[in-house]
Amino acid sequence: MADFFDDANKMDEDDDIIVLHNETTDKDEEFYHLATLDVDDKWYIVMKPVEKLEDISDDEVLIYEIVEDEDGNDTFAPIEDENQLEKVFNEFMAELEKYDDECGCCHGEYDHDGCNCNHDECEHDGCDCNRGGCHCGE
Repeated sequence: MADFFDDANKMDEDDDIIVLHNETTDKDEEFYHLATLDVDDKWYIVMKPVEKLEDISDDEVLIYEIVEDEDGNDTFAPIEDENQLEKVFNEFMAELEKYDDECGCCHGEYDHDGCNCNHDECEHDGCDCNRGGCHCGE
C-alpha cells in the first residue's frame, strides 16, 4: 500500500481538507480526508496530515470514530479499543485495495503491485495507467 501514501503526497487544493485545532500546541492543523467508513454500525474517519507533523510518520493515518455531541454536531473521538482500531484500519486497507484494483492502470495484464504506476505521466489517448514507459496504447 505504499503507492497510496506516495499518491496521497500529491494531493492538491481541490482535495477534501479538514482543519482540526491541536489543543496541545494551540494551533490549527490541516488533514486530508481519506475515507469515511461504516464498521460495525459505527462511522469512522481516516485522515492524513497535509504537512509533516513530528508525532505522525509519513506512512501513518489518523482514525477517529465520528460521534454526536450533546448539540447533535459530529465530533471525532479517539478509538480506545485496539482491536476495533485494527478492524477499522483493516477495512480501510481493504477499501484501498479495491481502489487499486479499480484504477484500470494495468488493464488486467499485470499485477498492480508490480506495475509502478504513478498516475501522472502517461500521454496515450484512452489510457489511464498514467506512467512513463507505458505498455498500453502502443
